Amino acid sequence: MKPAILTLPDDIDTIAVFNRNLYKSDTITFRYFDVTKNDSIFDRTVHYRNLSNKCVDALANYLDNEGYFLKVNNYTDSLNYLFKEGDLINYPELLKKLKVDACIFLDFFKLDDILINNNNEYYYTNSIIEDFPEFSGSTKFEKIKANLFWTISVKGDTSKYFCRQPDDLYYGNAVYPDLFGNDLNHRNLLQNTAEYLGRAFGAKMIPSWLKVERSYYRSSNTDMRNAEKYCLTGEWLKAADIYNRETKNRNRNIAAKAKYNMALVCEMEGNLDAAIDWLILYYSAYKWEDEEHKDYCKQYIDLLAERKTEIKRLEKQVRNRENKE
Repeated sequence: MKPAILTLPDDIDTIAVFNRNLYKSDTITFRYFDVTKNDSIFDRTVHYRNLSNKCVDALANYLDNEGYFLKVNNYTDSLNYLFKEGDLINYPELLKKLKVDACIFLDFFKLDDILINNNNEYYYTNSIIEDFPEFSGSTKFEKIKANLFWTISVKGDTSKYFCRQPDDLYYGNAVYPDLFGNDLNHRNLLQNTAEYLGRAFGAKMIPSWLKVERSYYRSSNTDMRNAEKYCLTGEWLKAADIYNRETKNRNRNIAAKAKYNMALVCEMEGNLDAAIDWLILYYSAYKWEDEEHKDYCKQYIDLLAERKTEIKRLEKQVRNRENKE
């Protein structure tokens, strides 16, 4: 679970979401760059107002479905008459008037859209292909660079919080033909992007689950293979019994692998300090100098240190959620 960007007080129960468009992105005519034509294409059937409203809808739906707040009011752009250009907004008065505890405003929404066809000679896109090799065989894919700007106001807090949301999205053949091939499909792709961006920001506003990857060492050693089976079924303590024995194996490399895997088991069991201790033992345990393995160790220690900080923040944030449930 990842912590939210803000730790909100316990009494923040009702939240309002707006598409305020403070920086007038609606006045920008949508265009995308078509590599096959080496030209920018203006598409006047695509409107930033519709896309940004889709984004706000997705954010409000995400927050509502997660149940972190008792009530989520989605005003989209219906109350923009309250925010006249040049006026200073009295945020405490606005919160009181709307009878809400916090407001989230989408103030800017912009997409830079690049359509790339690999059956041409525009090889300056190769750097993108190298970064994302899954597209190397695609006949067509699309890169969308997003730039969003949000403002957050919270009851009882005189500060305003400004959040920039940059993101790069890549669409390949996996979504062909539904999101490629014609103007209608292209608009579907842009709506898909807008909705994704709204959900992604929602996951930053409240504690949210995120699927992550972890590495472990495999071995042809019989005991290590048995321990691996327990890991794959989530029986961490049974795996720990075997790995702990193997940390004393006369084969230094097997012992080193077991120490690294013990760190993984300790993390899965919530004991991050013990996990770091095992990684320190692993660091110098290999029979030969191996910089790659040492790099893995350093990266894992850094990750666990960051995780300890996140858990301290989550202890406050998750408690708020449980109170509401």
